[in-house]
Amino acid sequence: MNAKTLAMIIILLYNARTCHGRNYTNFTLYSTTPTEADHLKFLQNLDKQKYIDMVFWKKPYKLYEDVQFIVSPADKAMFLERANHFKLKTEVMLADVESAFRAQTVSKYSRLRTETFSWENYHTLEDIYQWLTDIAVRYPNVVELQSIGQSAEGREIYAMCLRKHGNKYKVIVEGGIHGNEWIAVEFVTYLLHQLIEQNDTKYWKLHELGKKYDWYIIPIINPDGYVYSQSTDRLWRKNRRATNSGIGIDLNRNFDYNFGKYGTSANPMDDYHCGAHPFSEPETRVLADFITDKKNNLRFYFSFHAYGQKVIIPFADRIKHIENYGEMENFGKQAILKIYKMFGTKYSVGTTYDTLGLRISGNSASWVKKTHGVRYVFTFLLRDNGTFGYALPTTQILPTCEETLSGLTELMIAKPRRVRLNLFNRALTGIPVEESHLNFFMNLTKTYDANFWREPGLMYKPVDFVVSPEVKSVFLKEASNLGIYLTTIIEDVQKAFDLQTVKPYIRRKTDSFNWNSYFRTGDIYEWLRDLAKAHPLEMELQTIGTTYEHRDIMAVRIMLRGSKNRSRVVIEGGIHAREWVSPAFVTYLIHQIINAPYSKDPMLKNMALTYEWFFVPIMNPDGYEFSHTEDRLWRKNRHDGRFGVDLNRNFDYSFGSVGVSYNKQSEIYCGPYAFSEKETNAMANFVLSKKENLEYYLAFHSYGQYMIIPYADIKHHKDNFDEM
Repeated sequence: MNAKTLAMIIILLYNARTCHGRNYTNFTLYSTTPTEADHLKFLQNLDKQKYIDMVFWKKPYKLYEDVQFIVSPADKAMFLERANHFKLKTEVMLADVESAFRAQTVSKYSRLRTETFSWENYHTLEDIYQWLTDIAVRYPNVVELQSIGQSAEGREIYAMCLRKHGNKYKVIVEGGIHGNEWIAVEFVTYLLHQLIEQNDTKYWKLHELGKKYDWYIIPIINPDGYVYSQSTDRLWRKNRRATNSGIGIDLNRNFDYNFGKYGTSANPMDDYHCGAHPFSEPETRVLADFITDKKNNLRFYFSFHAYGQKVIIPFADRIKHIENYGEMENFGKQAILKIYKMFGTKYSVGTTYDTLGLRISGNSASWVKKTHGVRYVFTFLLRDNGTFGYALPTTQILPTCEETLSGLTELMIAKPRRVRLNLFNRALTGIPVEESHLNFFMNLTKTYDANFWREPGLMYKPVDFVVSPEVKSVFLKEASNLGIYLTTIIEDVQKAFDLQTVKPYIRRKTDSFNWNSYFRTGDIYEWLRDLAKAHPLEMELQTIGTTYEHRDIMAVRIMLRGSKNRSRVVIEGGIHAREWVSPAFVTYLIHQIINAPYSKDPMLKNMALTYEWFFVPIMNPDGYEFSHTEDRLWRKNRHDGRFGVDLNRNFDYSFGSVGVSYNKQSEIYCGPYAFSEKETNAMANFVLSKKENLEYYLAFHSYGQYMIIPYADIKHHKDNFDEM
């Protein structure tokens, strides 16, 4: 018996074993987050060695990235024993996966009655294709249904074309490239329905886009895998082409983009098997040929998947951001804000590496971007974040479709949100070496539309600032006449801001809060609440006041178990809105202190146990939010909704004497009197309440890389300056 014959027998036996369907009764869905190298290695070994009967829904690639998997009832005890050995915390998301799968009911479509096709249940391939046919018959002047090729098992792959005479640009939408991602197929059909029917007035912006672009929509690239996932194995991902060693190829690893290098497998039995060579599969060849045929004036390419709640930007194999990443991230952020406003669903934006912690090759979106230079290419990972995963209930189909359509529409109509309507395009630095130079910088904001990043103070100290393009030529001429030498430190300020990714926090998953991105106020507060809930004996939260826009100013107390008579430390962050790295560091310190008992660093552990800790991570939440939504360079609070007060000039110490302004428009406006602001009052009262045994007070700002010792208003050293 030759090797080829033996391989075919193995495949036949495999098919015989699965012909009655893979059953997942009493399989448990777990979620965990590896926080140590041993955790990650343990999970990765489980995936490679397969000594436990389990299936990863989201694979382990990176520390602090959540992982989901199902474990068979027979191996559950062994898994929990090994997880406990490695001190890996796990959370049960679903006790019986099969029950959740059975609840994903598939409805029957009534032929020729297009209105009976709804998004309250999932659908079979046969019904979807029949509905597409009926739509084409009902709207012959609006749409055209065409078969663009066949799958490995001979099923048609359909594209629905919506064209308007005179349209210049095109949009291609792809769904169902993975057999088990049912919600992706449902959304693409919902998008098609809304583009054609146009009876829902809330989608009037989408209807305008329907008139503006030619749309090409492919609901199911992988019909064989989709059918198999409904008839035999709910978790089937690949297509169904038999090879000498196994069945199926992951179609989203089979495109000719850095083929076979990252996030793929050469093992034909693996879910991520990329195939023998690029475009080895009929489905990927069909899609590639279709896209190539439509490449002229192709403006948008969208690929829909599940699950994860991400908007992913090319390139999937890169760590660095390249080409027009900043522009796409800008649009993506506007889309996820729109999604959040509808039902509170939190998405994140970034590359595959930014959002998932891994790199992949051979995916359709990267190939489209690289090969055809399409300007806007996005991959959406739809609901959810792992609570149900592939077992997403039918009750979530319509909300998923509605919020995604809202976000997609916003993305396509979005305009770049710039810093103050793009007032500033580059950041400059200059060094005053004469009194005339220093005076010029001191009066800069009075004379020109400028914004200081590092304010003028002394001779020979750098001054960093941005100046609006409208006055730049006049400004440069005056600076040149005075003999001031200027250097560009950032060529494109907006591009630099666009690279400052902001990530949403996943509630009740404290390890999803990390320090690879920035977070908004609400997400920081939610993380603190979850952290306090996880450490009820050692950590407590307190609202020490409210702002003018009615946001809480939250304080954190941490006292690890031990002596109760300890010196105190108060830590303040975020007093200036635009200094995002300040709240980021304070939250990082909170994380380190509360987890110090488990740390291998003896100095950290000793420091954490020595003191009673108090933190105010964001003293200026109104300004912090305003810097996220309206003006990245906003510094002050939002007292009157227009001018605001510099909170770090509003305390009752030598008030109003030096380094301040009484001009309300100034960045350093000190307010009408000391403690005129709610935020400074709240902080002052909080510090006074903790003054007994208060040994350290630390305030964190940016930028400059300095450690500054009091007093800020005098030149000579006082008190214990030398000791500090």
